[in-house]
Amino acid sequence: MKRNIAAGSRGRDGRTMRGYGIRAHAGRKILLFMAAAFIVSFALFASPRYCAAMSDEEMAASLADKLGGEFSPEALFVTVDGSHAYAEARGVVLSGVRIDTLRLEAILADTKLPEDDEIESLASLIAYSWGEVVMLERDINSYFKSHETRGFTGLVAKFAPTGFRAEGLYTAKFLFTLRMRLRATGNFALKPDGVYIEDASIFVEGLRQPGFLVEEIMERVNPLIEWDEIPFKITFKTIYMDGTSATMTGEPRVFDSGATAVWEKEGIAK
Repeated sequence: MKRNIAAGSRGRDGRTMRGYGIRAHAGRKILLFMAAAFIVSFALFASPRYCAAMSDEEMAASLADKLGGEFSPEALFVTVDGSHAYAEARGVVLSGVRIDTLRLEAILADTKLPEDDEIESLASLIAYSWGEVVMLERDINSYFKSHETRGFTGLVAKFAPTGFRAEGLYTAKFLFTLRMRLRATGNFALKPDGVYIEDASIFVEGLRQPGFLVEEIMERVNPLIEWDEIPFKITFKTIYMDGTSATMTGEPRVFDSGATAVWEKEGIAK
């Protein structure tokens, strides 16, 4: 004989069948929620972006190690104080030109350093930065001496507070090849993508040369230094020169406190 069990009727064990179904459904929801929570928690803690925040000492050592490995400077130290970092390097080479001093003050976007070794991951930590680059006259001349390309031979530059002067042999190719000894004057200028020579004047045998020749030479020379070799968004405000150097600066601030790590070619100094 068929038995019809009403929605509110009781089974053989005395439990309400409808209530049993509701409790079973709720139990499945709880299990699904716990499983989802476990998966999300595992993903968060396993992901490099959500690793535990590093101490200032650990962050300074990691930043110094990555910067040192990327640029191989002659000397480097990094100071970290909370969400701020300051780095100073000597003897960094950019676009073939030795930079005597590179300084950087940065606000860190996060204090949790990704675990991979790519320098791009380091760039993602920088929310904003101010930089300073110091080029020495002797390093510019060393570059000209060892990189006699772009049409120049034996080029020698002289720095002054009002700009620079350079003399050397230049080879121009038009319908024919023309070699001329020239003298040039100009200034260094800051642009978003690097350091350029601007306001240039070219003289041959004391005669000022026409604009088309100046433009042709500047196209070969500029940019003198490109910022794309630095994996940070660096801000510079002004540029000034003296008799021995040219300085491009955003006035980075040296820290009085924080944890400092010193990088050497053999690794982090203890």
